[in-house]
Amino acid sequence: QEIEKLLAKLHQSLYPWLYGYRYHSFSDIIKSSNGRGIVICTSDKYFKLVRSHIDILRHILNSTLPIEIIYNGENDLSVKHREILVEEFDDVYLTDISTYFNSTLIGISGWAIKPFAILASRFDEVILMDADALYIRDPMELFNDKNYQKKGTLFFKDRTIFSGPHEGLVWLKEWMTDPLPETKELRFWNEKTCHEMESSTVVLHKTRTILGLLNVCKLNELDFRRIVYQKVYGDKETFWMGFDMARQPYYMNSIPSIFIGEISHSHSLNGISLCGHTGHMIEKGKILFWNGHL
Repeated sequence: QEIEKLLAKLHQSLYPWLYGYRYHSFSDIIKSSNGRGIVICTSDKYFKLVRSHIDILRHILNSTLPIEIIYNGENDLSVKHREILVEEFDDVYLTDISTYFNSTLIGISGWAIKPFAILASRFDEVILMDADALYIRDPMELFNDKNYQKKGTLFFKDRTIFSGPHEGLVWLKEWMTDPLPETKELRFWNEKTCHEMESSTVVLHKTRTILGLLNVCKLNELDFRRIVYQKVYGDKETFWMGFDMARQPYYMNSIPSIFIGEISHSHSLNGISLCGHTGHMIEKGKILFWNGHL
C-alpha cells in the first residue's frame, strides 16, 4: 500500500493538470473509456470542413463509427454550430475539453489539443482525425490493421524532405540516448528527413498505450511545447517521441506517404518541386485518406 501511495503521488506530480476536474484517479480514465470511435477537434473556423467531413463519412462511406467533436470552451465552437452537427448526423457527441483538465498548466490551443483530445475522449480505441482530412474508404479499416492490433498504435509517415543533419535531431539525441528499436529505424533518426510523422490521423488503443499517450501530452504542455515546437514542426513528432520516452512500442505505417500535385521549377529548392496533397494507404494500391480537404 505504501508503494502504491508513492507511485500515485509521483504520477500526480508528473501530470498535475490531470486530476481534480473530470478525473480523480487513474482508474477514472480507464473506466470512462469504452468502445471505438472517431475524434475530431474543431472550432468555428473549421466548422464547414467538419460538417463536410462528417457528411462524407456518414452518407458516402456509410461509416457507422460514433463521432466525438472536441472543442475548447464556449467561445471556440458556437452553440448554433454544435446544434447543427448533432441534429444533422446520427451518433455525434460534443465534448468541451476545457472542463477536463487544468488549462492554466497545459494552455490548450492549436495543434496541442490533439493528444489531450484522445485522452479526454469517451472512446477506448480512437481514430483522431483532422477537421480537413478527406477519407475515401471506411476508416474502420484502420482498426482491422494487423499492426495496429498488435501494438495498439498506427502512425503515418510524413513526406521525406530536407535530408541531412538538422536542429531537431541534434536536440533529440542530447536526451534520447537509448531509443527504442522502432525509433532507430525512423528516417528522422537517420537524417533522411526532418519530418517523420504527420498527425492528420492518429490511431490509438488508449488503455493499452496510456503511458505513451500521457508522455505525448507532457510534451504538449504549455511550458514544454514552447521548446519542443522550436525543434520540430508542431505536435506531430511528439507522438513517437512520447511513446519512446515511456518505452512503449509503437507502429509507424511501413508504406510511405503518397503525393499528388503539380510539378514546377523551384528556385528555392534548386530544382523541380511537386506541390499538392499527401495521402496514405495501409494496403498497397488502396488510398485510404488525404491530408487536406478538396
